[in-house]
Amino acid sequence: MTDGTIIYSDYERPGYERFWKRFEKHCNKTCTVPKSIKLHMFGCPSVEFFNEPNGLDGFSVVRGVAREQSMNGDFKDYQSLTVSLLGKNCDHIDVRKFVWPLNEFEELSGKRVLTKANIQQLIFKNESEKRQKVQEYIDG
Repeated sequence: MTDGTIIYSDYERPGYERFWKRFEKHCNKTCTVPKSIKLHMFGCPSVEFFNEPNGLDGFSVVRGVAREQSMNGDFKDYQSLTVSLLGKNCDHIDVRKFVWPLNEFEELSGKRVLTKANIQQLIFKNESEKRQKVQEYIDG
């Protein structure tokens, strides 16, 4: 975090609001944001999605699952972590993914157009210039 704190996420913790909602409240309350977002997973190399020494502005983190199923009933499950960051000019969203187990059909990075849905997922710095630029998407 920009204040030097290191935060680890917890998912599906009984009796608590979703981690990213609690995290956003923490950022707003303490006027701090992450400098980087990294993934540490047992048995995998550490992955850094984005790094900005002055703090990330306009980012989101989403977990996902998918199932690849063949006609004979065989299947394989995949987990993903998708981290998004609003581009510097606020004209697109940069997306980076980690998928486990690794596969050949998943694109691990790309760009997305702005939509009301993906803008509303983003966490912004306090008094963010990026937030002001995309306010029309936030307001609907």
